[in-house]
Amino acid sequence: MYRSLMAAALAASALVAVAPAQAQTYFGPADMNIALDGDGTISTNFGQSGIKAGAFTHIYQFTLPQNGFASGSVATSAVKLNGPTDLDLTSVFFNGVQLLGTFGGGRNEVVFANDVQILAGVQNNITVTGVSRGNGSYGAQGVFSPTGVPEPAAWGMMIGGFGLAGAALRRTRRTRVTFTAA
Repeated sequence: MYRSLMAAALAASALVAVAPAQAQTYFGPADMNIALDGDGTISTNFGQSGIKAGAFTHIYQFTLPQNGFASGSVATSAVKLNGPTDLDLTSVFFNGVQLLGTFGGGRNEVVFANDVQILAGVQNNITVTGVSRGNGSYGAQGVFSPTGVPEPAAWGMMIGGFGLAGAALRRTRRTRVTFTAA
């Protein structure tokens, strides 16, 4: 039994040793330039430069406090097609939604997605995969707009206001009429 376990462990380590290296790199909100506004909207830009030659996978993870929708785009540019600064996007996904646009093979590539649903308190993922030819870079931008669902406190105030308005309409005033004899 011991020999079987050791043989399996050695076989697994041999597979790991010969597997191609495509490391995933994770980024968080600290790696993004984020601008918040008082109305709940958010805009951000992020990206990477100096990406070494070879395949890469970059994953941006963040959580937002409100439900809403987001849109964004990712773009690359190079001085010369297939030159050392050229980078080809293989795929870009935002919460499982594949961005559309120009992928792979172009000197300039642009992909985008609109109205991607964001759920409050849930981890969101933007996954960028591609191939760099030596010193590649990409830039991305995104915007978020919360949905117009009132918070519980706002609902309470609204229901209370309806109750007070109904009570005011229901209240009747008694007016005394006096007759004089002529």
